[in-house]
Amino acid sequence: MGLMEMVRALELRPINQLTSSQQSKILAMRNQPEVRRNMYTSHVISDKEHARWIDGLTGDDTREFFGVFLEGELIGAVSLNEISLKNHRADWAFYLDAERQGGGIGSALEFKFLEYAFERLEKLNCEVLAFNQPVIGLHKKFGFKEEGVRRRHIERGEECHDAVLLGITADEWRASRAKLMEGAFRD
Repeated sequence: MGLMEMVRALELRPINQLTSSQQSKILAMRNQPEVRRNMYTSHVISDKEHARWIDGLTGDDTREFFGVFLEGELIGAVSLNEISLKNHRADWAFYLDAERQGGGIGSALEFKFLEYAFERLEKLNCEVLAFNQPVIGLHKKFGFKEEGVRRRHIERGEECHDAVLLGITADEWRASRAKLMEGAFRD
């Protein structure tokens, strides 16, 4: 499957429209060691904590959370946080099931979600733990610019890790999108 074909095949479904089984699968993905390693919340999340978090999303205009489906299979999740319609900006994050990482799915999801976000926003931000160079590189490939570093931002056991701050504007996305469509994303 080509990348643009994969972009078209991806579907985003709000978490409150998912079945309880699908919501549980999101929890299972989130608790995978390969996923937790790159997230700020690195502890194993309980069913009760997960349910409280889902309940907290209801009526919260500053957060959106979606299950990501490919050909009907739940393969990941993506979110907008700190949404400010007044300032036309938000933060975003995503993760994929450890078994589905690689093969261009992350690139397809990034493309699809940037299209979604820039229908109404003018700026999108993210933070990536500095050791996660593949994701930092992925974001930069799509036009994100490094805006700073939060030094010693996250503690894991005996170690503190930096977080890289990245951002992209709607104009930067349009320019990157055009270049991507000319090259790497052509079917």
